[in-house]
Amino acid sequence: MSAWRSVVVGGLLLLIGVNLRSVILAVPPILPLIRQDLGLSYTATGLLTSLPTLIMGAAAWSSGLLVERIGARVAVTSGLALLAAGALLRAVIPLAVPIFLFTILMSLGIALAQTTASVLIRRWFPAKIGLLSAIFTDGLIIGETIGAGLTVPLMLWLFGSDGWRASFVLWGVPVGVLLAFWLWLAPAEPLHLLIPPPIPVSGAEIEVEREVQEKRVIPAKTPVRTIHLGLLLGSGSLIYFGMNAWIANYNQAQHLSSLTPLALTLLNAAQLPSSLGVTFFAQRMTGHRWPFIAAGCVCLAAILLLIFGPASLEPLWAALLGASSALVFTLSLALPALLAAPAKVARLAGATLSIGYSMAFLGPFIGGGLWDLFNLPALAFAPVVIASIILVVAGVMLPASYALRA
Repeated sequence: MSAWRSVVVGGLLLLIGVNLRSVILAVPPILPLIRQDLGLSYTATGLLTSLPTLIMGAAAWSSGLLVERIGARVAVTSGLALLAAGALLRAVIPLAVPIFLFTILMSLGIALAQTTASVLIRRWFPAKIGLLSAIFTDGLIIGETIGAGLTVPLMLWLFGSDGWRASFVLWGVPVGVLLAFWLWLAPAEPLHLLIPPPIPVSGAEIEVEREVQEKRVIPAKTPVRTIHLGLLLGSGSLIYFGMNAWIANYNQAQHLSSLTPLALTLLNAAQLPSSLGVTFFAQRMTGHRWPFIAAGCVCLAAILLLIFGPASLEPLWAALLGASSALVFTLSLALPALLAAPAKVARLAGATLSIGYSMAFLGPFIGGGLWDLFNLPALAFAPVVIASIILVVAGVMLPASYALRA
């Protein structure tokens, strides 16, 4: 029974991750259609695609505080309900202002549910934080992949070439289904109560066990630098969301639209093998410097080659950017649950996500502004170049004591 419940809850975390991203990443492939039909400027287009990251960043810290008051189960329920409502309502009034407003609504739901995930992982699986964080991230990446890769084919097959409004319904309905399964299957009690750890036989041993657990989570005399965690998470997220926001429009401006489906698909699909590979080694890799440094170097080389190299190789560079950003996101997402005391996981996770997603918002928005200002499509990727450099520097400066003590 205990093992079965563990699998069920792990599966729910995976599916939550899938739905938190499929709704967002279904937009970039149809962004040229939305921009044309709604008459949006490139700056407004960049704002639409980056608005979820802005709201997630602005609401993540307060979401962490809210989780502490209403409980993790209720928080996920509320987050999924907001996400489903916002996603479906976007299709009701296909005008610019309502779409922006409903995007804000669903983004609030994403912020609440995603911030709560770290709390659930720390509470339900305290001995497997790296593994379960990687599984949750796998769900996020699967959602990104299917949202980016299947939206256009499914739209053309089911709704026609101008069916971008109906595609909002296509990805909103599964969120409602997941909400029903969550209410049915999510345990009312923390999973660690259903699968208790070995119980020490004396009061003294209980105290020793508590000290061991705390030292495993927070290395002695090591301050948890929220801004540092936010820079790591934000750099990886900016790279990923920045590429998703502008590949389609960049290729259209460069008369390379034929490359867009493959480039976007590989950008997102390459994340999955990267994340799955990290899953098996997450306990050993989490908190170490070298993965962040290596990922930053790969991203910097790939984005420069995408801009200045042969156009035919764009899908390859997109794949490298996707795989590297997935590695960064997987490892950085585990750090709040790893480093914070149990009662402070929600706050640290919320603060880290606030910094990270604020960076992810600024990237596409500034990129669109630079394009409008100088009329140079390549400048849309300037924030991605800067984020790659920040990732290398932040990786070098990561305290060695953050490494997971297995």
